[in-house]
Amino acid sequence: MTDNTLSRFHVRAQDQPVVDQGDAGNESWMSAGGDPRDRGRLVELVSEQLVGSERLMVGLAWLSPGEVHLLHHHPHADEWYYIIRGSAQFTIGDEVIRGEPGSALWIPRAVPHRIHNDRPRETLEFLWGFDRPRLDSVGIVWDE
Repeated sequence: MTDNTLSRFHVRAQDQPVVDQGDAGNESWMSAGGDPRDRGRLVELVSEQLVGSERLMVGLAWLSPGEVHLLHHHPHADEWYYIIRGSAQFTIGDEVIRGEPGSALWIPRAVPHRIHNDRPRETLEFLWGFDRPRLDSVGIVWDE
């Protein structure tokens, strides 16, 4: 196998479908608990469906300037973020945190959280992950 050959252990972000979190017509996202008021885009990188993961899910997400990933919580999963590019205001529980490149944020199960890309010219790019292998297994409860 050469370095360019894909396997079940190798996923390329550019080959995965982009989920628009506000797209009410995206059946799989809405059935996982999506809300058409929400904003941002994401791709899955590691999941049960893509690589057979049984215990975790990892993805990449973007929020354009001014976009808000609405306040919500996950009753069945812990989550984390790692900021790659841009800067945004993250609300986690009762704390408001400025996330910048190199910031890692931990969101325990059931803790409400929100992201506001309050920068006028920067797209926020970040990795995210859950301790569950599928979006429909984490639960999404919208708190706003």
